[in-house]
Amino acid sequence: MEEKIKISQLMTRKVIVANLQNKFSEVLQFFNDTNINHLPVTFDDALLGIVSIKDLLKYVSTELKSGNPVTLEALDAKFKLEDIMTKSPVYVHPDNLVTDAIEILSEGKFQALPVVEEGKIVGIVTNKDIVRLESVL
Repeated sequence: MEEKIKISQLMTRKVIVANLQNKFSEVLQFFNDTNINHLPVTFDDALLGIVSIKDLLKYVSTELKSGNPVTLEALDAKFKLEDIMTKSPVYVHPDNLVTDAIEILSEGKFQALPVVEEGKIVGIVTNKDIVRLESVL
């Protein structure tokens, strides 16, 4: 059944995004407040990259191993989202089929795909969305 379902029918349309000026504490707050695991990074709705909670944890771990202070103030002062985000991430189009997203996500490299149309982010689809779809079919 899902072979005929388009991404536009499954994607989350209200996408929370970050921008390159966001501080570490702001990105962390996005994750805490919204219970999401992936955050697209945009400029004027154009997709620049994507960052995950795992990326933030790796950043903190690196700072700890380097002996650097890991207070929010110290992390905010040094943090550059551009340095830890995945640049030019894989994305799908709203007219792609869900099977396309399943194929990409099943590779296990990441768990979320931004949905881009005419160069602008219009949604996001995640492994959780696919599981929810499978549970109702």
